[in-house]
Amino acid sequence: MILKRNKRAMNFMLMLISACCCLICLSACQSNQVNSVDDYKMAIWDSDKIAVFDDYDLNEFKGNIARKEKYIYWAESFSEAGSYSTAKTKDTPALKRFLGRINKENLTETFKVAEGNDAYASITDGDYLYATAVFTDRIEFYKYDNNLEVVTNVTMKNDGQLNASQQFVIVDNYLYLLVTTLDLSTQVPNAEIWKMDKEFNIVETYNLNETSAYMRMVNVGDVLYIVEALSGRNSDGEYKSGNKLLVFDLKSQNKNYIDIPDKYPTNIHYDAKNNQLIIENEGLYNGEFSFTTVNLDNLEEDIIHLEGFSTEQYIAPYFTFKDNIYYFLFNDSLVKYDIVDKKQTIINLEKYKIKDAHYLIVK
Repeated sequence: MILKRNKRAMNFMLMLISACCCLICLSACQSNQVNSVDDYKMAIWDSDKIAVFDDYDLNEFKGNIARKEKYIYWAESFSEAGSYSTAKTKDTPALKRFLGRINKENLTETFKVAEGNDAYASITDGDYLYATAVFTDRIEFYKYDNNLEVVTNVTMKNDGQLNASQQFVIVDNYLYLLVTTLDLSTQVPNAEIWKMDKEFNIVETYNLNETSAYMRMVNVGDVLYIVEALSGRNSDGEYKSGNKLLVFDLKSQNKNYIDIPDKYPTNIHYDAKNNQLIIENEGLYNGEFSFTTVNLDNLEEDIIHLEGFSTEQYIAPYFTFKDNIYYFLFNDSLVKYDIVDKKQTIINLEKYKIKDAHYLIVK
């Protein structure tokens, strides 16, 4: 600040006192700011900060790391390998979507605008990020390095059908892509699996012969578990809920089905420790946020009901797990669910001034 020479000494002293008060206030406000972390147990992403904790009950708050970019991640897009997570962001005010790469050791983030302005399907193997952008006449494939620079770009034109990439998994160093299709001559939908090498050359195509909408999958070894989200329309033209998992063996190419109890399943995860599938169900259609579990040892099913979260006030939570604890992250609350005693613990995040929680790391 430049002081005019004709300012009186008293005014100068008042400004000094005021400045000192401001510095004291700023120091107090920033006392919980940290620049980096050496170790931690949990980290929660808010829009403007990362809250870091040294325990799993959020009692030992280490401080906040300010985020340089205030992008919100798309929960369903996360992929993890080694020390890194990748995801796409939701649209910015300028209608841009970014790819993000998170170093889980030091919680730093790297962003680049997504080629094709999207990453409709994406997955990381720890060395590269593989992603797609979907258009009415083609699918564009992009391979990004660890600096999110494009190293491979392949365009596949549609031929007689519309193709929409849904999700990647990696099995035996091959990419497997779930693709929904629409035959342009018959208007009949279908689902396919494209086996690709990591330069996006198609090695083999598996026709699933399914007219239902299959949108998400997870692999357990060589077996794919694919969620039937929708199963056509009723007489009123409304979409009918899917109610099963398609089980597809990549080796034998045999198909089986597992019926699931709740309506409109949307996403699926695999808990290897407990050999259990976790299926997210659409909240608005069910009137609550619920997750269906399927134990693959005995096919026992259960439904986790997340009580106290209105589907009119909340969006679906981000989900992750460690050992026997399942974590459901809402924008202002964290729900811990113990799968052994089936007890839920709700932790209010507002005391840490977290309002837009959308991603969680549990080390």
